[in-house]
Amino acid sequence: MSEPHPSTVAIEDVLTRQLSAAQQQLDFLHEQLTESQRLATIGTIAAVIAHEFNNILTPIVSYSQFALQSAESDKPDMELIKKALSKTYQSSTKAGKICTSMLGLARGESSFGQVDIQKVIDEVLLVLARDPQKDGIALRVQVQPSMIVYGDPVQLEQVMLNLLINARHAMLGKGGSLTVKAHTTDDGGEIRIQVSDTGPGIPEKLLPKIFQPFFTTKGTAKKGEAKGTGLGLAICKEIVEHHKGRIEVVSEVGKGTTFNIYLPICTSN
Repeated sequence: MSEPHPSTVAIEDVLTRQLSAAQQQLDFLHEQLTESQRLATIGTIAAVIAHEFNNILTPIVSYSQFALQSAESDKPDMELIKKALSKTYQSSTKAGKICTSMLGLARGESSFGQVDIQKVIDEVLLVLARDPQKDGIALRVQVQPSMIVYGDPVQLEQVMLNLLINARHAMLGKGGSLTVKAHTTDDGGEIRIQVSDTGPGIPEKLLPKIFQPFFTTKGTAKKGEAKGTGLGLAICKEIVEHHKGRIEVVSEVGKGTTFNIYLPICTSN
């Protein structure tokens, strides 16, 4: 058997190096795309949080004024002062937790490890800050305790944020109900996380495209809402699959949409 011609070997080496460089560039661009989408998610909720911070700061200022006025009076009302300081502390603590959660998500400082699903959902609802009832949306949360998966909490929070933001967007101005459930599957090998809304639903012909990059049902932006980039659900799908799970959608026009996330249960101690 004849040896490969030297020129052929050289060409193969060049092509191999070019292919490796192209793959590295593709990996880099992919990381940048994921990072951009994560920051876009934060940007989407920034206006909501800014509005909610005003609602948090208002009672802090008011109760602080009550406490100061009473303390400076001839007969300080200690019960009023205690109550005012307690309310101020509660509001300040909530504001601090929101900031901490937002900074953690913005920095992306996380790594794979054991993740408590209850904590992920609690963090996401905290970051959202605004009470859905203020938008006429009834929130129901049903989470089975002590469910652990192996994953990146920041990435999983990003998935949940995208789904909750989409559900809220679908019902803005019309109201409805938003349900978050999490429980183990019947065989006990997976955790199923459900995010359901009673919005307008997604036409059946569009469902196969819903996870495709750059596909969006948000053609027009509502007041205070950004237009969809069509990357949110594509990134969600990739993150879930990176966690060895899967994401599915069920929707009916006029009745609403449900996203189901399946993740393998962490069995290590």
